[in-house]
Amino acid sequence: MSKNPLLNFFVKEYRKKIAKQLFIEANGIVKRGLFEGMHLGEEIHWGKADVASKIFGLYESEMIEFIKDKHYESLINLGAADGYYPIGMLMQRMIRHAYCFEENPLGAKYINENAKLNHLNGDISIYGRADSQFYKQLPDGIASGNNLVLCDIEGGEFELFTDEVISAFSQSTFIIEIHDFKFDDGKNKRKALIDSFKDFDVEMVKSKPKQWSDIDQITALSDNDRALVCSEGRRVLGEWLVATPRKTEYGT
Repeated sequence: MSKNPLLNFFVKEYRKKIAKQLFIEANGIVKRGLFEGMHLGEEIHWGKADVASKIFGLYESEMIEFIKDKHYESLINLGAADGYYPIGMLMQRMIRHAYCFEENPLGAKYINENAKLNHLNGDISIYGRADSQFYKQLPDGIASGNNLVLCDIEGGEFELFTDEVISAFSQSTFIIEIHDFKFDDGKNKRKALIDSFKDFDVEMVKSKPKQWSDIDQITALSDNDRALVCSEGRRVLGEWLVATPRKTEYGT
């Protein structure tokens, strides 16, 4: 990303403008991908420039590819933003219930509004900011199930996932967005986090180029506009830690 703050600002605002136009043309309905048919609300508190990539199923496509054929008892979403994953997974019946942790009150409000927009009632529980004791807020027995723990908390992951937390979710799959670039000792934090999942199979997944060639609305854009729509506006290449419970010779 450019080190020119003014240029960065205008690029970000222009991304939002293109995204909003495509959002309006689609009436806020996801047109493609795993969450096709999901209605995205007009009020957004996080990632306004990402709505176009969500509409066309391009947003975090690496994670969508990983979860697309899987089913879990629950989703525990840390940093749930406006509810894109919990609502989409509930609509596709990939989970029975979503437990959302979101520190911004607007996020909680929009998760509720988006759930109603998609006719989901009683399937989402919303909590505030997650700390290392967050799992104790869940109903009894939830943590020990076959869950997906999905985390995007802008660097807080290095303090959150203690040995106690990982042990509590021993039968769950973890997808954790990594933000080691935010810290001077980020490499050490990254290694320590990976090492914490010693009883799991761990894979590091990086962002890949978006496949837009079969999407008419995107191919119709200019090269520059197309690049901005397919961008997720990250400072560095997106990367996730994916940890799955290790199977033994006797089963899971």
